Amino acid sequence: MCQHLSVEPIEAWPGELRTLSTGRRVFVRHTTPSGDGAGGRTPLVYVHGLGGSSTNWTSLMRELHDDAEQWAVDLPGFGESPRGDHHTVAEYVADVIALLATFDRPVHLVANSLGGLICVHVASRRPDLVLTLSLVSPAMPQYRLPWAAQASAVMAVPWLGERILRAAAAIPAEKQAERLTAMLFANAATIPVAELTFAAEQRDRWTAQPHADAVLLAALRSIVAQYTRPGRQSAWHAASHILRPTLVIMGARDALVGAWGRTKWRRALRYARLVYMPNTGHVAMMEHPRAVAGVIREFIHDTSRIRTSASTRRTLEQGMRHPVAPLAEERTHASN
Repeated sequence: MCQHLSVEPIEAWPGELRTLSTGRRVFVRHTTPSGDGAGGRTPLVYVHGLGGSSTNWTSLMRELHDDAEQWAVDLPGFGESPRGDHHTVAEYVADVIALLATFDRPVHLVANSLGGLICVHVASRRPDLVLTLSLVSPAMPQYRLPWAAQASAVMAVPWLGERILRAAAAIPAEKQAERLTAMLFANAATIPVAELTFAAEQRDRWTAQPHADAVLLAALRSIVAQYTRPGRQSAWHAASHILRPTLVIMGARDALVGAWGRTKWRRALRYARLVYMPNTGHVAMMEHPRAVAGVIREFIHDTSRIRTSASTRRTLEQGMRHPVAPLAEERTHASN
């Protein structure tokens, strides 16, 4: 039984196509808070995961609507954004950096899954663009994989992925939706029907694009390639050099990113705040938007009270490696 009844159809936040300094075009959705004063607060910028889009953040943006301006991007080839020449983690890192450089201040950067992996590199490379970093089930390399991640890894094998996608196209749409729901959510029954319908419509709209399969496989293979990157080029090395306050939200029933990754986060970034959410899958911001909004709101409030030599600098000195926020803790957060 759903915890929240929703009778009105869900509408995506409006947006527009922008051309980045990388030369690639991205669709960016935007919300402006109502009321006086909120417009002057630090913006929140969202980056989605593999196969997702800016509409994955619709419910969370609704919950945080009056907190600050919010921006959600469709990475090239996903959502409403045209495809690019390449669809790799490195290319997407450059795109996100180019987007953040258009703001007149560092932002609160929020990301999920592949977006989390991308934004770890962004925050490590350009801390001057990021005030805080919030990661929802970041797709960092880990060698103990949940069942859905194992299935996804098989698709990264050359030629095999194309065959799997062709075979999947013959499966009835309802069956495909059931499989995807099982991968993404711990318990879809807790999500209002309107929300699930909206998510399914948005994904169907993207998968109907002729480039969808090629973009999906290219991005997936780039994620898998992160497992082979040498030490100083690895995602975990980048994570260990993040200077900004970092929040990591992990779902206890995440079928794509194992919650046991919390241990590695504690080793890589001692001052990260780790939040463990029971009865939660891979996209906590869609499954429990109110709870995730509360966690992010509290995190931003707590970090705003901390001022250090690093956190007050717009441009950081090379080699500056001290964490900026003494937020080291792990907590369990009940879902809404």
